[in-house]
Amino acid sequence: MTKTNIGFLTVTFFSLGLVTANSAEAITFNLSWTGQTLGYQLKGSFSYDENQVNDDGIVSKEDLTSFDIAFIDPDGNIFKEFLDNHLTSSDFNFNFDTNTKQIRQTGASNQPDGISIGGEKGTGVNFFSSPNPMANLFPDEEPSPHVHLTDWGNEFPDLPKGFTRGAVPHLDIAFFTRTTAEVLDAPNAGDEQGQLLMATPVPESNGIWGLGVFGLGSAVLSLKRQLK
Repeated sequence: MTKTNIGFLTVTFFSLGLVTANSAEAITFNLSWTGQTLGYQLKGSFSYDENQVNDDGIVSKEDLTSFDIAFIDPDGNIFKEFLDNHLTSSDFNFNFDTNTKQIRQTGASNQPDGISIGGEKGTGVNFFSSPNPMANLFPDEEPSPHVHLTDWGNEFPDLPKGFTRGAVPHLDIAFFTRTTAEVLDAPNAGDEQGQLLMATPVPESNGIWGLGVFGLGSAVLSLKRQLK
C-alpha cells in the first residue's frame, strides 16, 4: 500500500465500518501507541459485546466484534492498515482486562499476557510483545518487557528503523521499564520510558465522533455521504 497522508486515509479507514458505540451492549475503545525511538504510531479501535464477556473479565480474540488498526510513520503517514484484524491474522493475539481497562502486553506474543496484532509475525508488519530481559543490552538482567513494531518482510524498505541493536531491526520499540537513553545506549537520548499500547473508552452517545485521535470532523461526514 502506498503511504498516504493521514488526513485522507482517516476517511477510508473509518468509513469502512470502524466504530460506532450506539448500542447498550457494544463497548468500543480507541487504541493508541507511540514508539520510543522514532515516534511511529499505532491508532485504531476495538469493540466487544459486554454481555458476552467471560467471568474473568478478559476480552480475547473470540470475544471481539471489530478490531481495526493503522500503523503511522514518523512523518504522520499511514503506511499499513488492518480491518477486522482479529479475523484476518492467524497470529493475532489480544487480551483486554475489562476490570483494569488495560491491554495485556508484558508477556510473550503468543501467551495470554502478551500481544501480536497486524500482519503475521515473521513475514508481515507486526506489533508484538516480549518479556525477555535482553541481558546483551541491559547487563543488570532485570525484566525488560517491551513491544516491537517490525516490518518482518521488508515490505517498506524506505522506512527508517528505530531500533537496530538486536538481531532483527525494528521500525520502533518501547521498553516499559527502560529509558530511551538505555534503549539506544546514548546518554543524552532522554529519560522517558516506553509507552504501553493504550485503550481509551469511546462514549456510547458519541459513536464515531468519539474518535478524536484522527481529527474527524464535518468534512469526513460530508465525504461519507458522497460515498453512499
